[in-house]
Amino acid sequence: MFRKLLWTVGPLLAIICVPVLLRTEDVEDNPSADQLVIVSPHNEAIRFEFERAFREHYRQTHGRDVDVDWRTPGGTTEIVRYIHSEYLSRFRLSWTDAGHEWSAEVQHAVLDRKLKAEDASPEAWKARQMFLSGDVGIGIDLFFGGGQYDFGKMASQGILVPGGLEDRRPEIFAGNPAVFERGMSGETWRDDQGRYYGACLSAFGICYNLDRLRELGIDPRSDPPRTWRDFGDPRYFSHVGAADPSKSGSITKCFEMLIQQIMQESVTRRTGKPIPRDVPADALDAGWRDALLLVKQLGGNARYFTLSASRVPVEVGTGDLAVGMCIDFYGRSQAEWTRNATGRDVMRYVTPVGGSSISADPIGLLRGAPHAELAREFIDFVLSPAGQRLWNYRVGTEGGPEQYALRRLPIRRDMFSTEDLGCMSDPDAEPFQLAERFEYQGAWTGPLFNLIRVLIRVMIIDCHQELKDGWSAIIETGGPGANPEAMEALSRLPFEFHDARDVAGRMGTSTGQLEVTREWVTFFRAAYADARAATGKE
Repeated sequence: MFRKLLWTVGPLLAIICVPVLLRTEDVEDNPSADQLVIVSPHNEAIRFEFERAFREHYRQTHGRDVDVDWRTPGGTTEIVRYIHSEYLSRFRLSWTDAGHEWSAEVQHAVLDRKLKAEDASPEAWKARQMFLSGDVGIGIDLFFGGGQYDFGKMASQGILVPGGLEDRRPEIFAGNPAVFERGMSGETWRDDQGRYYGACLSAFGICYNLDRLRELGIDPRSDPPRTWRDFGDPRYFSHVGAADPSKSGSITKCFEMLIQQIMQESVTRRTGKPIPRDVPADALDAGWRDALLLVKQLGGNARYFTLSASRVPVEVGTGDLAVGMCIDFYGRSQAEWTRNATGRDVMRYVTPVGGSSISADPIGLLRGAPHAELAREFIDFVLSPAGQRLWNYRVGTEGGPEQYALRRLPIRRDMFSTEDLGCMSDPDAEPFQLAERFEYQGAWTGPLFNLIRVLIRVMIIDCHQELKDGWSAIIETGGPGANPEAMEALSRLPFEFHDARDVAGRMGTSTGQLEVTREWVTFFRAAYADARAATGKE
């Protein structure tokens, strides 16, 4: 009984207690120490291990102490909003102190990465150039952790500035292959101008509970979930877990991987070629429909949607859910936790073959960083062998983490030597081999990242009850094959793929996004009602 209770409440207790337990004498504030300010979505364990190791490195190198002031206003999406708000607020003071008048046009221009001189008013263009040439800061040095999409956007906005690692450590960028690749599988791992650098690697996949599968009549040995399409299996109705993509950039990326693979499969099936250079528009439209139908089936099978990406594997581990969508390190960490708590294999994680690119969680130097030199040294440490070992070395191994196995994957290729693999928690992860099996088509969905985030929220979360009613009626009346008319209604979309960029353009302002989402809510609720009606269910 106690073991079962520990298994159920252990992860929650860890989340609550870790911040308290980690506040040891070694990490207390020291008024005489050098200061570094970092904003991060990373969990407490990552923050603890990197601060501890960097403090030791700094003492050995400089004979001084350093304190890291971590700012954690939320997940990546919340952090980006916070950073934008702070930069606009600080720049406004500089702008008005210089005798200029603040206006809505100026405010929009400051961070407009697409602004061109010929399209802007003189005042708007002046504001944009003043921001890019100035050193307005927000009292924070580094942004550590998150997704490449948000880092890339902030780099082009001018919020992130070159960190200079290429000049200080040119050897890790040399060779073929390089120790630190620019990217693989269509993903960007570091910025050409050094405005951000991937610090570790991530994949996206599926976690599942063996006991819950057996209860559903599914043999986890011969028929476990292996591909994204398994999320649409009617046998998983009300047993699937997913997080809200509007709250998590990593979960949006996870959904994007699903969409990418289904689109690629659809295009290959319709064209007879792997991925032709010029894909016919109708093939992309069909692939988009196929992919979003699977997203709807996943949503119909979902019991609920959490606000945190880390919550799904926790609830799969406890058996509250049978299967869930998750980031690789959350899935592996939770599988290890449940194994240690129960003494047996309860939960597993799998990356769908050919179903996920390998993406990077970056680190970047913020404009106007108050401790810029120290921040650069922290970047150097994170990308050094000493920093990279922290990501996946087992606790207690020489050079590894002291208290917490982080279960992330190093980004440096030279960290996967036979000697290093012998010290790792996940020696069989093979990120570089996985990267070679999937090619991310960035031109397809990369510019639609925000659209995908909002569309999925509206389509399967805001309209979840209507979706579930329609999907359950289809299942109860023989399934998709027996209900072609209902499936046609379930498949409807408010726009085709070839119109997606125009729709994304409409969402460029808060007013435009509000108008579009209202239209979508009305559209999807009607489509799901039609799907249920087509089955004959009242």
